[in-house]
Amino acid sequence: MKILYQGPMWHGSTSLQRAEALARQPGFETIILDSGGRVARLPSLYARVRWRLRWPVDLLSENAALIAAAKLHVSDAIVIDGSKVIRRSTLRRLREIGVKCLAYYTPDDIMGAHNLNHWIRPGFPDWDVIFTTKTFNVPELASAGARNPVLVGKAFDAQVHRPMQPEEVGEEFERFDLVFIGTYEAERCASINALGQAGFSVVVYGEARSGWLSAALNARVELRPSVYAEDYVRALHHGRVALCFLRKLNRDRITQRTMEIAAAGRPMLAEKTDEHDAHFIDGREYAGFLDNEDLLRKANWLLSDETIRSQLGVEGRNRCLRSRYSSDDRAKDIVSHLIAVTGNPKGWPRRVPLRRAGAEG
Repeated sequence: MKILYQGPMWHGSTSLQRAEALARQPGFETIILDSGGRVARLPSLYARVRWRLRWPVDLLSENAALIAAAKLHVSDAIVIDGSKVIRRSTLRRLREIGVKCLAYYTPDDIMGAHNLNHWIRPGFPDWDVIFTTKTFNVPELASAGARNPVLVGKAFDAQVHRPMQPEEVGEEFERFDLVFIGTYEAERCASINALGQAGFSVVVYGEARSGWLSAALNARVELRPSVYAEDYVRALHHGRVALCFLRKLNRDRITQRTMEIAAAGRPMLAEKTDEHDAHFIDGREYAGFLDNEDLLRKANWLLSDETIRSQLGVEGRNRCLRSRYSSDDRAKDIVSHLIAVTGNPKGWPRRVPLRRAGAEG
């Protein structure tokens, strides 16, 4: 089976991790098409107005590039990862070219007002399968006309997310009490300031454009630029405990960061939810907190006992491996649905590598 996978393929992106995981599945040829997703999303007033009106501009010519790649690399299935601008006319053109399966993958809350727009919603019935990582999106998508919404769990990349030794991390190995990596939200900022005010040292890795400002943080909190890929994993080791806040805007109950922290073997202090508890045992594989008071209490507990921290990190990673939370395991779930649509049998006799769109042969 030949799969064309379109998404933002910059180094460290989860889209690239998913594409590479698909390429590692025996019998599948995966061709990746980079949508160029790390440029400024809304560079002009016109584009910003269009975004607010839920009619985003195809700034990167994703529709044209997709059609061109589909003609060049005639594929059994096309997977679109997170794009907000793919039009119904493009999907119809792909059908004419001969694509048997059109699949959409959304890592975010696709039904949230900030993500749902006038390009995406009308096209729900046109997709053969829509993969979502949000449990609540499955019934919402079905109600909105999606024919085949499928839940795919959050994942870690076994090639990237792993424990690092002190010599790999350098002099900042566990320099801080706690570390958080992620975008700004007011509740996150308040919780981190509460930790700083209580006397804990905290390092935050996040972009200023998302809202993080050093002036708004407690003096014991250090703000640094965002990090990705191997640098991201290295930064997780800069704190003795790794914080996992959920994104309220996306109605998160679990997040990709949950899996990445645990897979990296870091003792994780995360917001307690039903989905966190379904994936990890509270008190043994992660530590869950309910509010800021509980956060401070659990932070003090973890930071006062190195043995507990070590056990939490080891058991969290073991759970990731034992329960098969990796990108490769999730890719197996994805390809099973692609096969069901295309009718291609399992167990193809050969394994072929990932290729970049645009390169023939």
